[in-house]
Amino acid sequence: MLESVLKQIPLSWTTQTLLLGLTVGLVTYYIIGKKKYKLPPGPWAPPLIGHLREINSDPPIFKKLLKWRKKYGSAITIYFGPLRCVTLNSADSVNEALVKKAADYAGRFQTWSMGCFSGGYKNIIFSDVNPSWKLRRKIGLQGLRQYLSGNKLEEKLFESASKVIRRMKEENGKPIDIQKYISLLVFNLLQGVCFNKSFDIDDQVFLKLLNVLDEGISAVGNGFFEDVFPPLRKYPTTKFRMILSTIDHFQEFIEDEYNKHFENFSEDNMNDFTDFLINARKQAVLEDPATDSIITDSHLTHTINDIFIAGIDTTRQTITWTILLLITHPEILKKAQAELEQVLDAGQAPTLRDRERLSYTEAILHESMRLCPVVPMGLPHTTRCDTTIGEYEIPKGTLVMINHWALHNDPGVWKDPDVFRPERFLDEDGKLAPKTMSWLPFSAGRRNCLGETIARPEMHLMLALLLRNMKFSCPDGQTIDMDPNGASGTFAFLPSKNCVIAEQRQ
Repeated sequence: MLESVLKQIPLSWTTQTLLLGLTVGLVTYYIIGKKKYKLPPGPWAPPLIGHLREINSDPPIFKKLLKWRKKYGSAITIYFGPLRCVTLNSADSVNEALVKKAADYAGRFQTWSMGCFSGGYKNIIFSDVNPSWKLRRKIGLQGLRQYLSGNKLEEKLFESASKVIRRMKEENGKPIDIQKYISLLVFNLLQGVCFNKSFDIDDQVFLKLLNVLDEGISAVGNGFFEDVFPPLRKYPTTKFRMILSTIDHFQEFIEDEYNKHFENFSEDNMNDFTDFLINARKQAVLEDPATDSIITDSHLTHTINDIFIAGIDTTRQTITWTILLLITHPEILKKAQAELEQVLDAGQAPTLRDRERLSYTEAILHESMRLCPVVPMGLPHTTRCDTTIGEYEIPKGTLVMINHWALHNDPGVWKDPDVFRPERFLDEDGKLAPKTMSWLPFSAGRRNCLGETIARPEMHLMLALLLRNMKFSCPDGQTIDMDPNGASGTFAFLPSKNCVIAEQRQ
């Protein structure tokens, strides 16, 4: 049958022979490789094509995996074309991999697209575990700790929130694109954190950055064929070229800001994360001069890019989802604002110090991140050695993905998992209950989110400031679209565009 198909292709006899040999070889390798290890089970897939049909059709693969778990168990093998992927779909399997066997699963799966997007793996997010990565992560965390040791984060958040809330009030109850305003809030916060600057809502630089980010995130969809079929790398798809252009645009913006900071750096006048990152590198070089050649300026700009792009997009999508959920659940919105009235004096603004006393606000964020995980399959891991998961064998170099959606919607852990109920995160005294492994928006283990130390307090204060100052509702005669953006695909869970009413609270 295969020969008859090849005869229809207008190629030379030599080319057809090579194609036939390549196909047979790949199929043989696929079958032998599958028998060599006792891999986790999964639905049958045709060789070479794999589960691309399931991945590129509704419902998204992270929801299908949760259903498949009943038949195949919590560890399920799927194929992105010829590429084998082990997915982990329960808290127990994720805990075994990321916590108990953290070193085994700490690798980052290297794809051609990731290499292109990170300047050859110069950032922290996409880099595999190696001495350079460990040093870059150490310097990045040191820079964050130094920056967060004072009240700079709170100052930048107040500055950003005040500007956005003022612009909301100026709309005087007219319908607004809520995501645009939330994006400005988060952009300005990260712009202040990283570069000690801010935008206005009509700033052309901001609008350009927001536009390319929106287009890039929406276009990611289900990944890149270039990673699965290497011949496409010579002539990349329009989609890939557009994403690369988005990354390059942000990288140029960050490099320009970094160069200004480097030229004017002073240990006596450090105002933002970039200053503290430059200082952390200088301290590391003093301890070990070899660091100077391992951690270059390019590595630092890509680290800032990690904080800037990842921090902006996950935070703005999470806050947008939260506001939309509160509008569709007005009784929860009223309860959150009642907590603010009870904890704070009249006219008093919430601060980071009030976080522990605003447990219900924190629970709302937890529930929003559970119900609407912005990156439902997380970032791809890889095994650094032959290892196991439960009774199954996982070869070295295997792509492993954590299905956060499955953890967050596990009916065995969460009663009525599709219901928005913040109380599930509170204990009997109304305080935040201990975190469970089934709630994992920031991942765990050696590859947990670098920006978690900023993200959690900033999102809490951001939401508290918005709810303290504004009341949100749906325009008359309209409904809130809670379905995810149709372009989200497998790797993102994004809110659709919604216009809402934002009015000043009396």
